[in-house]
Amino acid sequence: MRDTETGVATGDRRRGDGLSSGSTFEGLGSGRDGSRWERSQRLRHRPRPRLSPRGRATIGGLALVSGMIAGLAVAARHDPAAEPLEPVSAGAPPVRSGPAEAGAPVPSAPDSLARRLPAGREALSLPTTQPSESETAALPGRLYEFVPVPPDAAGGIPGPLRVEYSLDAGLTREVWGSLEEGRVGLGHVILMDPGSGRVLAYASTDPGHFDPMRLYPAASLVKVITASAALEADPEVAKVPCRFTGSPYRLTPSRIDPPRRGREISLSHALATSNNQCFAQLAVHSVGHEALRDAIGRFGWFSAPAPAHAAGVAAPTQDRYDVGKLGCGLEGCRITPLHAAQLASVIASGELVAPHWIDRVVDASGRELELPAPPSPRRVLSAERAEELREMLVETTTSGTARRAFRQRNGRPLLGPIQVAGKTGSLSGTEPAGRYEWFVGVAPAEAPRVAIAVLVVQQRVWRRNASQIASDVLQRVFCDDGRCSLENAGRYLPTSAPGDAPGPAAVAARPPGAAPGP
Repeated sequence: MRDTETGVATGDRRRGDGLSSGSTFEGLGSGRDGSRWERSQRLRHRPRPRLSPRGRATIGGLALVSGMIAGLAVAARHDPAAEPLEPVSAGAPPVRSGPAEAGAPVPSAPDSLARRLPAGREALSLPTTQPSESETAALPGRLYEFVPVPPDAAGGIPGPLRVEYSLDAGLTREVWGSLEEGRVGLGHVILMDPGSGRVLAYASTDPGHFDPMRLYPAASLVKVITASAALEADPEVAKVPCRFTGSPYRLTPSRIDPPRRGREISLSHALATSNNQCFAQLAVHSVGHEALRDAIGRFGWFSAPAPAHAAGVAAPTQDRYDVGKLGCGLEGCRITPLHAAQLASVIASGELVAPHWIDRVVDASGRELELPAPPSPRRVLSAERAEELREMLVETTTSGTARRAFRQRNGRPLLGPIQVAGKTGSLSGTEPAGRYEWFVGVAPAEAPRVAIAVLVVQQRVWRRNASQIASDVLQRVFCDDGRCSLENAGRYLPTSAPGDAPGPAAVAARPPGAAPGP
């Protein structure tokens, strides 16, 4: 595989509300379709024959008799048990039996429900929770669906079950709108609360051909882990310039050692521009084989990020050149898009969170089933180290590999005062074949409220890459009518949900190794 991360290409950008679609009236009124349109207009305005009073009376009498007969037939066949479920609000699940007795044990939700993830286009047709005065009700504006009771459920649970997701309906529509406008055929977009791990939107354009739960080349995302491992081993590494020769993206066995002469750049700029030579040197000379693999494991890449998702892998390293390629992302690591979202959570606060997307499960009697508590966040980096990384990664969107996606042609930022800390990745791959483009980031960079992970496979024809999709989605989150602010994000990013972990600000305040607070 070859590295292709040499910047981003810009396409024409068009904004709209909801999903974009071509007009169904294209071509009418001209050419061969024009005569068809004229004939339809003549028929539309042609005088219609009128009935006599006697004829109208006859037709009215026949309609009345037919209606009476149909009504009697429906009444005779009426069966209340066969009626379809009526739409219910967030606080009123369908009631088929009496309420649970006081003090009765609450059954657990079936484990198989944790594997349900409406990531495809079917999410656009799911119903949405409504505001409710009940404190135990779901948050409004979230997607839900009714599902049959699965075979692994405990006995006595009446169905169907109402599964309420953390996925925001409005944000889901915005994400799909961005994917449609960008004409993304193969892509995944995940937005997540970096403090709690609640998934706010999860869109996958073709789950059958491009499964979001499978592993894909991590590419240059691993550079974030390499940089953090080097800084943890020796904070002074950030002050040591990197020296390289030729193309920063071309790596050979001789280029894993610093040359005597060449161009020099800072670690921050090497990270922002995704310099393969610099990070291969860093992996070989500052981190080492064992420490690098340990760091990849601490970031959660060797574990499954959520039910039904694959655990990440890293190829074995046989020599120094293999270590260099692993450390710069040219070869080695394979992850799921959720692993990338977890990487963003570590960038946000230094802690690894467990992604989850089911808020509540309610049975047909109105009883809320017990869900397993998500694992507590685990400290990976100190809060100070995470902040240092975010400061470096802001350069990615201001002067690095994603600058064109986050800047107008005149250089002004597309998100106004909202800074984004991010990392790109690009590598040619197979299954499916194409160029794998990543963007992972958090915003606002100084106090992250949302983590985003985008993976797009570019094939022969493409319009937007991963960085451009991420920029467009974040504009939809933080901007309204051309003005961008943190307040606008309140439409999609709730401050917290019942039972959630503390936000990034509180998480960042914990000392390394400290237990999570209440």
